[in-house]
Amino acid sequence: VVASIVEGYALGTTPQFRRHLRIAMGSAAEVECLLDLAEDVAYLPTDVCAVLLEAVGETMRVTFGLIRKMQRPRR
Repeated sequence: VVASIVEGYALGTTPQFRRHLRIAMGSAAEVECLLDLAEDVAYLPTDVCAVLLEAVGETMRVTFGLIRKMQRPRR
């Protein structure tokens, strides 16, 4: 997730940055799905999954906020 954001920023254009932010959201959603699966098959304890899912959720909220900010017209 972080690597996608950094890569988009490093490309130096707003459209590329926005594109990579969306890619990062997709990656975070994949992590969320895999954590749910890990909990379902008892690969990870429920308490560990809960902590990790909260961190992923926060990452998604922050990333989504940045996406929204990048979509606003500049003044």
